[in-house]
Amino acid sequence: MSDRVTDLEIHLTHQEHRIEELNDLVYCQQQQINALTAEIRQVKEQLQMGLSARVSDMEEEPPPHY
Repeated sequence: MSDRVTDLEIHLTHQEHRIEELNDLVYCQQQQINALTAEIRQVKEQLQMGLSARVSDMEEEPPPHY
């Protein structure tokens, strides 16, 4: 009976360690997701600014036949 309890304790310890590792991994992945989301947002803003500047430049140019 004592061996069985010891085996269960060992098993539980391994599971707890694995859960901590997985939790750390999930935390790191969430940090990466947050960073990538912020980067995508910034690229979108830059793209929109570039497109709006380009549209306004196109509107100011006279047609080629003038």
